[in-house]
Amino acid sequence: MTCDSLHPDAFIRAVAAAIDAYDLIPAHSGVVVGVSGGADSVALLSALHELGRHDRRAYGLTVAHLHHALRESADADAAFVAELAERLGLSCVGERCDVAAVAAETGESIETAARTVRYEFFRRLAQSLGALCVAVGHHADDNVETVLYRILRGTHLRGLAGIPIQRTLGETNIRLIRPLLHCRREDVEAYCTRAGLAYRTDETNLETRYRRNFIRHELLPLLRERLNPRVDEALLRLAASADDAEAHLAHLGAEILRRARLDSSSTGCQLDRRILADAPPLVAAYALRQALEQASVPWRSVGADRMADLAALLTDSGPSAVALGGQFIARRRGERIVISRRGDPDEPGDEAEVVVLSCPGQTVLADGREVCCRVEALDREAFEGHCRRHARGVEYLDADALTGPLTCRPRREGDMFHPLGAPGRQNVGDFLTNAKVPLKSRRRVRCICDDLGMVYVAPFRIDERAKVTADTRRVVRVEIRGVTDSHT
Repeated sequence: MTCDSLHPDAFIRAVAAAIDAYDLIPAHSGVVVGVSGGADSVALLSALHELGRHDRRAYGLTVAHLHHALRESADADAAFVAELAERLGLSCVGERCDVAAVAAETGESIETAARTVRYEFFRRLAQSLGALCVAVGHHADDNVETVLYRILRGTHLRGLAGIPIQRTLGETNIRLIRPLLHCRREDVEAYCTRAGLAYRTDETNLETRYRRNFIRHELLPLLRERLNPRVDEALLRLAASADDAEAHLAHLGAEILRRARLDSSSTGCQLDRRILADAPPLVAAYALRQALEQASVPWRSVGADRMADLAALLTDSGPSAVALGGQFIARRRGERIVISRRGDPDEPGDEAEVVVLSCPGQTVLADGREVCCRVEALDREAFEGHCRRHARGVEYLDADALTGPLTCRPRREGDMFHPLGAPGRQNVGDFLTNAKVPLKSRRRVRCICDDLGMVYVAPFRIDERAKVTADTRRVVRVEIRGVTDSHT
């Protein structure tokens, strides 16, 4: 029995039990503690300070406070945290960031931008100090609100599992830990009262225009009153069950990924398509997800639609490529699935198939470029502007001059077309030679065709047959995205 288990305060005992059960903080290690000044972070700092004084733990604590520049009282919050750290004999590092400006620049909500810059500050500070952990004060009530929000927004098992008690911060070995995650808000505030701890109250926490505040102050009270007075416990049980299921499926997915992996590097991997296709679809999805994470594909860019596309990639009738975030792409190459960054052109023969273009819609080519087609009424003024300032890779085709679906393929020996403005038909190779297109760029040329033949040698010239005329009423706007050099 440890001295922590005999501590007279139940809150301290609960925090110690969580740290030990989940191996959150190694003994004698440095810990950055994020302190806003609110009850939860003040209670966390107090508990870690109390536990860290004992030789068995001997934590090296550093207080971190980010000034978000969002409220008039933020200066007073920063001063309060600095004074608290001084009373405890701890160093305090503060930083100021104009979160509203960050949100305006990135298009994120204030809440999301604040979270992003706060964790980035914590990560940088921990790295500079050589700390192994960053501790924050999320508690069980925060988890309830998170789970409910994700249910309403739409989520998968991982999201339904709620807030993890620990995770890594970015691509580092620093862990973000939440020692209070199993404590209720009332327990946190009761501890502050018993210990005589003052704390700051953020007045914006009452503003229900913020999603979390709306859930806390309006939605959850309504659910408790009208449906289930113990809805919080029900949501926490659901999160725990989802976490167990998630862990089991992740284990099965890891085993399939181990068997399917053919090759890997820091920028991608190659997988055996047959092994993935033979696995239960849900397990295969978990294997693919882990492959993306290990390849450092930004997970926020991979939603349910992209995961469905990846699953279809395993079938012969599915797409040949799926664009991912962070300039990554997943391709089907025979019996292999290749996940890599977009870069140099593929080897000859990698994209021999004809791709039917979504029109309207977006189609990903095997080299990572995207063909975006939009059918619209002709806006003469906009078209004239396009002709004056011709954006590379963007063309307008007369929709009523096209027959059948549009397809895209690599150029072939003997391909002919009538370049717009030219006196007659030309061999595509001769056209590219006359246009002084380098050999390496010619490999990336794609021929867009309808049932009658070629309508666009992309991204250079459309066929005379598809041009916009005085009689044109509807157009297909074709844009080739991912053109990376001066010729393609």
